[in-house]
Amino acid sequence: MTSVVEAAVPADQLALAATLRTVPDARVDAVRTVAAGSDSMLPVLVFDGHYEDVEPALRDDPSVASVSPLATLEKECVYQVEWADDASDRLETMFPEAGAVMRTRAADEKWCFRALFADRGPMEDWYHGCRDAGLDVDVESVHDPTESVRSRQHGLSRKQYVALETALQHGFYDIPRKVTLEELADEFDVSHQALSERLSRAHRSTIANVVAADFPVARVE
Repeated sequence: MTSVVEAAVPADQLALAATLRTVPDARVDAVRTVAAGSDSMLPVLVFDGHYEDVEPALRDDPSVASVSPLATLEKECVYQVEWADDASDRLETMFPEAGAVMRTRAADEKWCFRALFADRGPMEDWYHGCRDAGLDVDVESVHDPTESVRSRQHGLSRKQYVALETALQHGFYDIPRKVTLEELADEFDVSHQALSERLSRAHRSTIANVVAADFPVARVE
């Protein structure tokens, strides 16, 4: 079954950690260009906004071997980079050919990305390969891209969508509440702690995707 995985990994385990610390407000889209060929991993970096410190930071970043400015647009700065060997190896592990990377962004000292896998086998192989390489991948959601848009439009897994829908229908969000967390947990045959965590992640997902709609990567099950 085709699966879309959304995940995050600390920048200090992948690349650009020094740049993101130097320019903490930077948000970077990493792009793999057709012209670059299959041997070049995410060679183009697109920075939202204009930051005077970006180019010096990139040149001083140990994960970057070389950097060349490509364009300064109205709201973006574009650079082409050649990764240092160790960073290139980590990126190749993180973004394998088995999965089609749909979008990649680095911000807040972490990388967030969305990738499409033809089935769960290659996805599981990729995950274990990343862990074996020392990359602490935080898988934030795995979902079937054909499932209801209504449940996915705010980055929710199906379990989280059902939990929110059920809580709303039972009056959990009413004032005063018409049902307790423990009573609601009985509906799902889970502990109240497990349901509390599921709802908390769903709340974060919804808020994150509404507030940051340009790149909805949400922490979900």
